[in-house]
Amino acid sequence: MDNTFEINKIVNYLKQYKNQLPELYTWNPKIEKLIALNVITSKDILVLNGLSFYEKEILLKQKLHVKLNVYFESDKELFYKLCLWIIKDWGGILGAKDTDTLTVIDNFLNSESPSFKRIASTSKVGAFMFPEKYIIYDSRVAYALNWIILSENTGSHFFPIPNGRNSKMMAFDMNVLIRLKHLENYCPESLEDMDERQYVKRRDKTLFIPEKEAYLELNKLIRAISAELWEGEQAKMLYYTEMLLFSIADREIFDDITKRIKLNIT
Repeated sequence: MDNTFEINKIVNYLKQYKNQLPELYTWNPKIEKLIALNVITSKDILVLNGLSFYEKEILLKQKLHVKLNVYFESDKELFYKLCLWIIKDWGGILGAKDTDTLTVIDNFLNSESPSFKRIASTSKVGAFMFPEKYIIYDSRVAYALNWIILSENTGSHFFPIPNGRNSKMMAFDMNVLIRLKHLENYCPESLEDMDERQYVKRRDKTLFIPEKEAYLELNKLIRAISAELWEGEQAKMLYYTEMLLFSIADREIFDDITKRIKLNIT
């Protein structure tokens, strides 16, 4: 599968928002538990909570990056506790058992081609540990990027979107929009074709990047975008582009969809 994208078109789309990132980014996790994990002090809490959400996040990423890598080498118990804080407290993913989560984290870190299973969880750890190599692969990031690829005609393939709970993104399901844009892929030659159990899944393969390849392809694409979109340190740290995609997914992208989609039923 040729996963070639026109980077300049994606960059041009994102340029209209890049300078607004400090205002657009509104994720604000509670960080008090990081004191017990020796990541920050009580004094740090006062400083961090006095910053904007964006400034707080950048400093947290820097501190967590250092501690994760130190603990990985010197204290696996603290490392795992910090991983769970990132996934549960920072990321808000609460459903899975801790033992299962730790298993998929180990599998992620020990694989050259990480599994798509629970990628929204495992990639959080990867992105904090290796910010120049990995990003967080969550539903917002994939949703926003797929819309840019679709609306700006920047490529012929799209990223599978992890399950999410965002009501605005669910209202305009991106997979449906992609299929509607490429309706010819799904038109049956006869009604008997519809008896095929894997009818849609088989045709999806012509449009969607396979799950086993998606994370590495996403990181590759974000590196290329970041190199053109930002300068200096920001161009190296992939989380700036990730944060931008995350921030615009259910507001600016939603608005863009409602203004640009035109549907005619004959």
